[in-house]
Amino acid sequence: MNLTSLTKPIVEGSAHIWTADLIVWRSYAERLRSLLSDEEKDRLARLKITNKREEFLCSRGILRIILSRYVTEDPKNLTVNYTSAGKPFLPIAGIQFNISHSKDFLLCGISLNKQIGLDIQEIYSISSLDRIINNFFSPAETRYLHTLPSGETYREHFFAIWTAKEAYLKAVGDGIQGSFNQISIIPESVDLQIFRLDLPGSKKSELNWTINSLEVSQGYYAALAYDGKLNALCRYEIAPEDIFNI
Repeated sequence: MNLTSLTKPIVEGSAHIWTADLIVWRSYAERLRSLLSDEEKDRLARLKITNKREEFLCSRGILRIILSRYVTEDPKNLTVNYTSAGKPFLPIAGIQFNISHSKDFLLCGISLNKQIGLDIQEIYSISSLDRIINNFFSPAETRYLHTLPSGETYREHFFAIWTAKEAYLKAVGDGIQGSFNQISIIPESVDLQIFRLDLPGSKKSELNWTINSLEVSQGYYAALAYDGKLNALCRYEIAPEDIFNI
């Protein structure tokens, strides 16, 4: 296994975003399986749907490979714990991380001493779009969306807001059943690159989150949430030939 050093070390105020093509990685399932913990192998065995098994296996194996580059530990020896809300974390100070996958893409975000969240969603047709908005979006977000014309623009803005909210809630360790419709994340730029966060009862001066969209691939929306001012963003791609002696 070839674990080369990073081009740039992770420092506070920066984030590293890793992208993996899951179609390519599925051919290396057995090699990735050998990196999983006993608990992860048990969870894998309980998954009955083939696609879900492959997604879990690849995402956890790739995550271990990526994290090992930051903590100089063998991937299979890494200890990954979970909060009461199910958010994974390393039991050593400093490195924060989050992963998200949709269909063929996996994203992994790394930061130092700052909470980070990611979300990626494939864009698809939703017949009950208005019902989802009424149930899960805040009044401010609903008003914003209703100012837009129906059709492709409406759907694009929906996915942009959805991924931004998911990224933020994953960063703080919350879930969709909790405060999804209590927070507001509104686009601040016409290109849907930058978002403004509003929380109930919070002053704007108390909210120092950076919430931006991420370019991934046509047909997908992705977003990053970072607790503080994000000064630098480094992008990496990880492929099996970078890791294994093929």
